Amino acid sequence: MLKKTSMAALGVVASSFLSLFVSCNRSPETTVRQRGELVVAMDAEMPGYFVLGGENYGYQYDLFKAYADYLGVRLRIVDGDRRGGRMAPEQDAADIVTTLATRVYDDRAGEAVPIYNSSYVLLGSRTKAAEARKAQNFDLIPFLKGNRLLVSSGLQGTPLYESLLDSLSGSNIYVSSRNSFDMMELIRSGKYDFLICEMSEAQLGSALVRGVEQVYTFDEPLAMSAVISSQEQREDFKAWLSHFRGSEEYAMLNDLYFERGIVGRVMGQGLTAKNAGGISSYDDLFRDMCEKEGYDWRLISAIAYSESRFNPYVVSRKGAKGLMQVMPRVARQFGVQGDLMDPENNVLLALKVLGKIEKSLDFAPGTSSADRMKIVLACYNAGLGHVLDARSLARKYGADPDSWSDVSTYLSLKSDPEVVKDDAVKCGRFNSSQTLAFVNKVFSKYTTYCNNISR
Repeated sequence: MLKKTSMAALGVVASSFLSLFVSCNRSPETTVRQRGELVVAMDAEMPGYFVLGGENYGYQYDLFKAYADYLGVRLRIVDGDRRGGRMAPEQDAADIVTTLATRVYDDRAGEAVPIYNSSYVLLGSRTKAAEARKAQNFDLIPFLKGNRLLVSSGLQGTPLYESLLDSLSGSNIYVSSRNSFDMMELIRSGKYDFLICEMSEAQLGSALVRGVEQVYTFDEPLAMSAVISSQEQREDFKAWLSHFRGSEEYAMLNDLYFERGIVGRVMGQGLTAKNAGGISSYDDLFRDMCEKEGYDWRLISAIAYSESRFNPYVVSRKGAKGLMQVMPRVARQFGVQGDLMDPENNVLLALKVLGKIEKSLDFAPGTSSADRMKIVLACYNAGLGHVLDARSLARKYGADPDSWSDVSTYLSLKSDPEVVKDDAVKCGRFNSSQTLAFVNKVFSKYTTYCNNISR
């Protein structure tokens, strides 16, 4: 069972592996997938990546996590290698290096893939932000003069930084290598008056650090690139990125970090709760409902994180709604009344679905908790039919229908037109990449929660 009586052992499951460094110049098939991990070098001073509470966050981190999920491998972040204000990939250390587009070596320009555009914003205390709003014919430079301006060391060398040095004579500009959130605390405390940081970090930070508000958005574009030496890896990434930009996950990623600023409200709540020993602002709800239904609330939290980033207002293009991304037709099927955006309704429905899936799978006695969980998660994401097909294929060809390793192998084979002709297949062709990534993501997050959060 996936229920808490059978999942206790998973609390001690830890993902451990030897850190391997290999050449970028080998193909993704013989390095990244075979090695089982994607190594990405990110400079902590670069925009869109930050570590908070021991966990990685940021737009570019989530982007490469999605790529690693697509490849079916782990993502490992290593420190970026900065040289002379520019960055280049260490051929024996990383598969990909991310950096500002302006910092790519000229002789590496052909290896750079544009990944996203953002902008810098100015943050200030609530009082300073109010002064800016009240100012008639607001003019930034006169407004900043005489104030203490804090900037990240990552801003150095950019045209914006050079312009500020010229306009403000450098007398009140302070450069710091701290992360954006530590710097926001300095703004809140009054040690400095203003901070310049990247937009997505500003949105999240403004939610985490009370009393800090956005004052101004700079016109200068901020472009990030991925430098990839291996041509095969580069073409693979470009093809994936082109496809990913049309996906629901990409739309949600941009929605969270840029468009509606949900990341500030939702992730901010979750991180604040985590600092107090929890996971998200919905911990009590998950605990109460999972206790009644017999599930580990940390598993449900891991699903909610993967499906919506704890945002109860997300609606996918297919119509899935809320924290657990459930479909309205499923709610009708289970007789769940009311608004699916309501977290309690949403979680209740998800628990009912998980319970029905698990019961219908009829696992053999002795099936491991991890295998049960992964097969149920695959059904939750892909639907029961495709996973039943994979189990039927496994059973027919002498594999174990209760082993996730075997089931996932046959689930992958369902993209092959020849395999679909097999009489064991009832639900047609299926591309399993998204489902396999979902299972890996949820299981990894659940393991992290079990290792760090008590029941």
